[in-house]
Amino acid sequence: MYNILRKLYSQYLKFKFRKLGVFDNSVDFSKHTSLKLIDGSRKDDIVIGSKCRIYCSLITQSGGKIFIEDNVKIGHHSIIGSVKNILIKKGTAIADGVKIFDNNNHPIHPEDRLKMYNSPWDSPYRKWKFSVSKPIIIGENVWIGQGVRINKGVTIGDNSIIASGAIVTKDVPANAIAAGNPAKIVKTDIQNEPRTL
Repeated sequence: MYNILRKLYSQYLKFKFRKLGVFDNSVDFSKHTSLKLIDGSRKDDIVIGSKCRIYCSLITQSGGKIFIEDNVKIGHHSIIGSVKNILIKKGTAIADGVKIFDNNNHPIHPEDRLKMYNSPWDSPYRKWKFSVSKPIIIGENVWIGQGVRINKGVTIGDNSIIASGAIVTKDVPANAIAAGNPAKIVKTDIQNEPRTL
């Protein structure tokens, strides 16, 4: 009975999200999923590939793009927010509670922040488009641990691992493990590690 109800609810979510993103029927959503188009963003600003599990919030403002390739899993309570461009390549796994933003959310200059803080909640000054933003690229078969934060302008190479709780402020090469705050490379050439499967 549970599986039947879950499939029905999943179909309802797919119907609900059709006007908010581009995806096929193989994508799995959960009750924790939300898709938000803000300040002129359109349906084709969120594109999700086949066989993905999207259990997170995807937010695009001012035409920011979020492109998720095939077979990507994004866990509960994760948030991906774009005002520029975020690309997540195929086969990547993103754990629960991960935050990925291609922008600072707020302007840097103190006077600009005062203007924002003193404006009404629905003011255009509160939009991400007034913050510094740079694209993010997450490569193929990347594993991003629980509670990670990935900041604007970062590229993470194929097959890399980002350890739980890391704050990624700089690029991570392919086949590497990054950990810490700020994240540092702690291991390279992980493709040479002994196989366990």
